[in-house]
Amino acid sequence: MKDLTKMMNPKTIAIIGASPKPSSVGNELLKRATNARFNGKIFGVNPKYTEIEGVACYPSILDVPSAIDVAIIAVPAQNVLSVVQQCNKANIKNVIVVSSGFKEVGEQGKILQDELVDYCNQNNINILGPNCLGVINNDENVRFNGCFAPIQAEKGSIGFATQSGALASGIINLLPNLKIGLAQMISLGNQAQINSLDVLEMWERDDNIKQILMYLESIPDTIRFREIATRISKKKPILIIKAGRSERGAKASVSHTGSLAGDDSTANGLFASSGVIREIYLRDLFNTAQVFSKCPLPKGDNLAIITNAGGPGILATDTANDYHIPLANLSTSTVNKLRAVLPPQASVANPVDVIASATAEQYESAAEILLNAREVDILLVIYLYIAGRNDINISKYLENLKAKHPNKPIVAVYMTTPDFDDLVKQEIPSFDIPTFNFMVDAIHGISRLIERKNYLNRGDEATPNLNIDKNRAREIMESAKSQGIKQLTTMQSLQIFGAYGLPLPRFGIAQTLKDAKEISNQISYPVVLKLSSKTVTHKTDIGGVITNINNEEELGFWWNRLVDRLNKANLVESLDGIVVMQQVTGANRELVAGVVKKGDVHQLMFGLGGIFVEALHEVAFRPCPLTMQDAKDLVNATKAKNIMGFVRGGMATDLKIVEETLLRLSQLVTDFPEIAEIDANPLMIDDKGRLLTVDARIVLE
Repeated sequence: MKDLTKMMNPKTIAIIGASPKPSSVGNELLKRATNARFNGKIFGVNPKYTEIEGVACYPSILDVPSAIDVAIIAVPAQNVLSVVQQCNKANIKNVIVVSSGFKEVGEQGKILQDELVDYCNQNNINILGPNCLGVINNDENVRFNGCFAPIQAEKGSIGFATQSGALASGIINLLPNLKIGLAQMISLGNQAQINSLDVLEMWERDDNIKQILMYLESIPDTIRFREIATRISKKKPILIIKAGRSERGAKASVSHTGSLAGDDSTANGLFASSGVIREIYLRDLFNTAQVFSKCPLPKGDNLAIITNAGGPGILATDTANDYHIPLANLSTSTVNKLRAVLPPQASVANPVDVIASATAEQYESAAEILLNAREVDILLVIYLYIAGRNDINISKYLENLKAKHPNKPIVAVYMTTPDFDDLVKQEIPSFDIPTFNFMVDAIHGISRLIERKNYLNRGDEATPNLNIDKNRAREIMESAKSQGIKQLTTMQSLQIFGAYGLPLPRFGIAQTLKDAKEISNQISYPVVLKLSSKTVTHKTDIGGVITNINNEEELGFWWNRLVDRLNKANLVESLDGIVVMQQVTGANRELVAGVVKKGDVHQLMFGLGGIFVEALHEVAFRPCPLTMQDAKDLVNATKAKNIMGFVRGGMATDLKIVEETLLRLSQLVTDFPEIAEIDANPLMIDDKGRLLTVDARIVLE
């Protein structure tokens, strides 16, 4: 973990490449630092000048007559290393390189960046960037603006880190409209040394940072990310936009920052397992941040809606349904209280329609009744300027109600005149209720409150102790390695599955027809024949799977047909036997489970299986090792759960068996990290609800 204390809380800063030229990076850095009323000393470095913007300027960093905590470097890329070497001679151990022209521009830039990082690592220098916007710390005791964004950032309680400097500048410009403020901003640039994980660990310990927002194009170390993010998520929310979701987006992120974007589905699993809230759109990122900044977490999920028009109430109801947010069923007592204070034409169902002529006082009365109701956990207030203007008075009442009901979230939608925000700032400076123009933005934020509440109330985070035969699995794997086999045969894969307690139909391995008959009689008909080969990946491609063998006569016929196919395909030499497996009857429901190794992390997949797994993409991922809660989340993450209950002609399967199957696969790759891939496709559910793994494939690195 890097100590970034002095970088973010300096007493002295030097801007190397300071310039008097208007709109130049060196000039903007100097003006931003001085305009922020930095609580320390600022020095400029430029051999052509003795003073710029009222700041003393020196020929080189070695001439500055003071110890410097952080140097901000804005010189051409080819000169950066020599400047950093001078910083090292001046005992400056924190540098922010805003200069571009490094890894993001190609191979020559990558060489410059590698040389720079090597030097900094050898000399214990912290380097942020290169190719970054800089940093901001709005703490009143620091007031450090070390970036060249055109305006000063609004102060708040959010830490915002981004790999895109231009995006940081754009967000700073929009902060007043977004109704949030920043405690700190860090532009990561190319993450050549200091990366998002270092920032997460720093903000974990900073009580001024109440929530963490990030825009990332790559995750430098998924194992460390999971460990850090899981720990922090228990204390404060982490909201992330991970760019490069599409194939084109991933390519764009490479050209933009010189870093490869990871696979998006596994990123989803990583975030979900770590408690990170992943937003897709920037608008949602900052809308959610506003709700988190101004609302407590609800005790439950039940939403009540107040509106003065029917259409918005219906839209809000539909949107809440889209987000699976239940509307509160109002009690008779609550309904009677509402009737007593609202006009006769008002609807006192949920949503509560107070009608267009409702006064601010009627809004207040209805809101207070709903906030007092036990059945209501969250209140959404919708106001449309139709007749007389009531938005400011309603806001005053809501602010008072928030103080009286601090444990229930209140979110508002105002469809009123454009000057509303300015009027609120003038008349209610302390107004602290999240407000939006559209229902979908408000309800999205509410859904994230519920998601955060559910995460903090999660169940068992432990990894279970499972009864397995690790030694047997090791013997099979070592035997395969000794034969130079990377893809284990079907027989070997099934035997390892058996050693790890995965649910399998009865099966045996036959070398001769006589063997097959004996096995079939032991396990009972109908049976399935599957070739087990050291070279064939997909058995069905050569007709290597034969089903619905109902008796000994059919067994003999199909055995001979299968041997003929193998002879014609010249596969007899690679055969290690033919698997004879009891056929799963009444199995018309198929699931899939599997594991793929991404870098150093095994990602476990689960979802709808069979031949449509690639067409429908109804699968979800979680990184291994799975916790018991991870397994539950995977089972609930896709439409696969819909076929695990009672269906026509079939009993429901035991979800605990499904969860345990996933945990056993996770344990297998945890015990044997040399496994590169596992396929358990399909997992079949028979008409009695039993889950059975009918095929297996294990590939080693």
